[in-house]
Amino acid sequence: MVDGTILTITGDDQFLGLLRQRLHDQSSGGSRMVVAGTTDEACSLLAMARPRLIVVHWNGLSRYEELNRLLWATTVLPHRVPVLVVADRYRIDQATTLYRMGVMEYISRTHHRDQLGRVLDTYLDQSPGLRPRTVLADDPMQPLRTWSTSATRTTSARVV
Repeated sequence: MVDGTILTITGDDQFLGLLRQRLHDQSSGGSRMVVAGTTDEACSLLAMARPRLIVVHWNGLSRYEELNRLLWATTVLPHRVPVLVVADRYRIDQATTLYRMGVMEYISRTHHRDQLGRVLDTYLDQSPGLRPRTVLADDPMQPLRTWSTSATRTTSARVV
């Protein structure tokens, strides 16, 4: 695991203990965790913490508006930061909504307890430019590739 910062949003000490244990069990490198109690606090910490991953503990008190504000705040960062939402119980309707909002992963604390460490490794074990990322056809961050179809013509295209 590459050194990195995980920005965690939770007010639940049991969840925090579980997350710390999974990081400790899975880690072959160093990661640090910055814990915010609210989404507003997390948004204010983004620039300073420069996280590689944001983990949101989604409980009954979480609101879509707050998460939307966090997702928007990550769009102005110089690098893409994946957001992992961990709910106490998995709900298909909630998963659909969160994926549409831009959350990279949505897992259940009860159903995916054993896989939590591997999911964290997926996002922390890669170099910043190689993180899993949804590619949109009109994504301006995609590099332009140029190739020559003949000696006199050059064609440029966006590879997606």
